[in-house]
Amino acid sequence: MTGQTVKESPHLQRSERIDDLSAPRLWATAEAEHALLQRLRAGDETAWSELVAAESPRLFRYLRHNLPTAADAEDALSETMMAAVRALPSFDGKVPTTSFLYAIAYRKVADFWRKRSATVELSESLPAATIGDVSVEFMDALDALPEQLRQALLLRYHVGLSVSEVAEVMDRSYKGAESLLSRARTQLREALRRVGIEHG
Repeated sequence: MTGQTVKESPHLQRSERIDDLSAPRLWATAEAEHALLQRLRAGDETAWSELVAAESPRLFRYLRHNLPTAADAEDALSETMMAAVRALPSFDGKVPTTSFLYAIAYRKVADFWRKRSATVELSESLPAATIGDVSVEFMDALDALPEQLRQALLLRYHVGLSVSEVAEVMDRSYKGAESLLSRARTQLREALRRVGIEHG
């Protein structure tokens, strides 16, 4: 693996392939997304159906990575969509709709663990069985990262959000998100080296 960086890790690439991050978005342009937003605000049920169909699969996978059971993820997905309906009137469309949805999902994950137990670490919720052929060592290293770093990597490489979108979801500046991702990749690389997995 000489010459590779963690960003280009085959472990991350396998996770991306499993989750089909290349699936086309519902909106191809900013204008199309704006048109969808206007339809949503007008109460167009077809627009909501289109949004749910386009984003629910990836949202569910993100939630499933962070919650102990599929049922918990389904509940959180429903809560995310209901919260999106309630928040829509105040959503100004200045950030991508994807960022808007994942910011809500991100808070739902935090709410779940805060309610479950103040002593339970969010990192305990990442079920290895959902990652497919990613190695146990890789999952252990990812699991051991601080919550904010792990979430940044999941949003960037598992969900496939841009750095700008990660910044919006995690309520950080672009530079802050870049710094967070850089620290996350560095710590993940170091953890992998400790178990004999080298990344250049």
